[in-house]
Amino acid sequence: MKSLGTLLKVAQRKLDEIGIEAAKIAVEVAELQARENAIRAREQAELANAARDSTFAAMLPAYRMRVKAQIADLKAQMSAKEKLLEEIRQRLSEAYIEKSKFEQLLDQAEIRTATDRATREQAQLDEVAINRAGR
Repeated sequence: MKSLGTLLKVAQRKLDEIGIEAAKIAVEVAELQARENAIRAREQAELANAARDSTFAAMLPAYRMRVKAQIADLKAQMSAKEKLLEEIRQRLSEAYIEKSKFEQLLDQAEIRTATDRATREQAQLDEVAINRAGR
């Protein structure tokens, strides 16, 4: 019985650790998305500047190629992080199932203990009643 409690605590700790790992990756994905949004906003500002000043317009194609490469790099990083996040979610699901099994086993053990206790108490009451009836 005590070992089930320990196993449940270990399973909960594993679940918590995987959850923390998933949260860290999710934050990294959000940071990458924010960087992409910043690059796109900067690009829009540069396009507006190029529309006003013809000297910037000549440099615009090279700038846009660089922006495209940066965004492609960020997308690749986000894709890798999201794949990793999906793997972590799978591990999280498996850890939750494992924890649930231990919880069920612990509940069954408690029910068995309560049933055994009730059976013993009833047997003792029956014995007392038989002894009183025999006198």
